[in-house]
Amino acid sequence: MTSALNQFIQRVGTMSNGSRAASQQQNSSSSSRVANAGGAAEVSESLALLPRYLTVYVSHYHDDFYISKSFHPRLIAQLMSEGFLPIAGSSRFLLPKLHIQRCVLQLRPTSKLHISRSTRKKSKRFCLSINRAFNDVVRGCHKQHGINWLFPPIVNAFRSLQRETIDSGGCAAHLVENDSFNLIGTVPVRFYSVEIWNATTGMLAGGELGYSVGGIYTSLTGFSNEDAAGSVQLAALGKLLLQCGFSHWDLGMEMEYKFSLGADLVARSDFVREVHRTRVEDKDLILRCNEQNNCKEIIDFDKPDTSSETSKPKGKRNGAKHELSTQNGGAKKRPHKDNGNQI
Repeated sequence: MTSALNQFIQRVGTMSNGSRAASQQQNSSSSSRVANAGGAAEVSESLALLPRYLTVYVSHYHDDFYISKSFHPRLIAQLMSEGFLPIAGSSRFLLPKLHIQRCVLQLRPTSKLHISRSTRKKSKRFCLSINRAFNDVVRGCHKQHGINWLFPPIVNAFRSLQRETIDSGGCAAHLVENDSFNLIGTVPVRFYSVEIWNATTGMLAGGELGYSVGGIYTSLTGFSNEDAAGSVQLAALGKLLLQCGFSHWDLGMEMEYKFSLGADLVARSDFVREVHRTRVEDKDLILRCNEQNNCKEIIDFDKPDTSSETSKPKGKRNGAKHELSTQNGGAKKRPHKDNGNQI
């Protein structure tokens, strides 16, 4: 194990030796425990998808959940860079989730984003911003959903990652060879708060927390406190992601309104494979929005399609077709409903 990786382990090592041993013991015993319940193949895949270098701090818990006692921002960024979606089970336990099926909306090379006429019409009432009101968005989520999984330790970690995104362009996650434990580079993980404002009153009408790894943006949780604010925020954010060059929008667990946006279900092995590709090839992509932009202008703005440019070499972002395989039934479209920002 390299000295640089040792330094990483020292930085994120908040677990006691006993907790580490318990974590490793839980990893070794989880397969037999769930196999007795008939889920051996699923558990085997869950264990295989947890990188070995992270097993000191993270173990498989059950189903598509993992568990850790550390909320260190560096560990959370590292998990994000490996495809895990971090949530908290309490103020004591981090519960990274690797959905068996991920709800993902493709943006490139062909966008599947659907925006209803009603949402387009109402969008002129709102403006959108990025990284302007992190604390207010957290308060809005707590007010609408309760603490849910946004416990103080994970909120503090998210705040630290957002500050690093603003100050230095992101938190550097390590690229580690799983077998040799050699460090082969770093990739940035960027954290964002997305805000939607009433264009007339200037009051916060909704928002969400999310992060990006390469060309994938992941929505974590959000809220809305005004009619149509949630639908407009999702539509404007989707178009902004498209304009910034993102290839996929990760929406986490399956919900009906996500299908009406255009999302499909993707197997987690395919999702992780795409994360590993895009975190390197598209590491310079950043979600940007200068000041507060009117949502109608964002939604109606059509960036020229450069995917067919012959001058772009094969394998580059604008020329390559990196489409995720979707699961049967995942592409079913439901009638559009204004469900707010239930992420």
